[in-house]
Amino acid sequence: MKLAVCEAAPQMLYGDDDWNRLVELCRRYRPDALLLNEMPFGRWLSAGPEPDREALLGSQNVHDHGLDHLDELSVPTVLGSRPTLENECSVNQAFSWSAAAGLTAVHTKQFFPNEPGYYEVRWFERGKLRFELAEAGGIKAGFLICTDVMFLEWARFYGRSGAHVIVVPRATPTPSLQRWKTVMSTAAVISGCYVASSNRAGIDESGQEFGGRGWIIDPVGDVVAETSPEHPMVTTTLDLQLVAQAKDGYPAYVEELP
Repeated sequence: MKLAVCEAAPQMLYGDDDWNRLVELCRRYRPDALLLNEMPFGRWLSAGPEPDREALLGSQNVHDHGLDHLDELSVPTVLGSRPTLENECSVNQAFSWSAAAGLTAVHTKQFFPNEPGYYEVRWFERGKLRFELAEAGGIKAGFLICTDVMFLEWARFYGRSGAHVIVVPRATPTPSLQRWKTVMSTAAVISGCYVASSNRAGIDESGQEFGGRGWIIDPVGDVVAETSPEHPMVTTTLDLQLVAQAKDGYPAYVEELP
């Protein structure tokens, strides 16, 4: 299965030039599955320190409109996250999309920062505890949305649950890029899974900078593909035999505490 990650514009909207560039990249690379960045449409909502219900509903509408047109990417499976309501709770919800099955909710983000540019704990709730696997073109994918990946016990949980890949849609700044790469390599090693991540890239209208750099990391922790401004989409064909070998090897095989 050919998986693609990307670094996307910081305020992409359906039908604009940034969207059209993403469509063209998908047509050029022809992946079987594409991971979008965290909440890819419109402005980064939680940059504001005070939650605004009108802005939240506007972001939900912008995402709903964009997700209604995922078929234009011509990719069999699309993975990502969106702001939405679950039982009246404002959540950051992971989804898997395919033309046949439509949009399927998989996971809700559980861990939120609370600092300048990232006041997410004020905008979102955890919602239902749901670390479920998504079917993605014949493979099983587990979601850890951005900060979720810092809690590595869930990477190991996904590995033991049968995941082939852990996907990490994110919206992270430039100064912390090495930290994110390090923790995702660790997540790959302890789970025996591939880890894939896509990010926003560039400066938005508020002046907030996102660092780009999408990665695909193999089950032994090596980066096998990395985006850049010159190459905003990269792909890797996942080797499921390598996943099986990694899960049988150290440290993935080590037993949990009783």
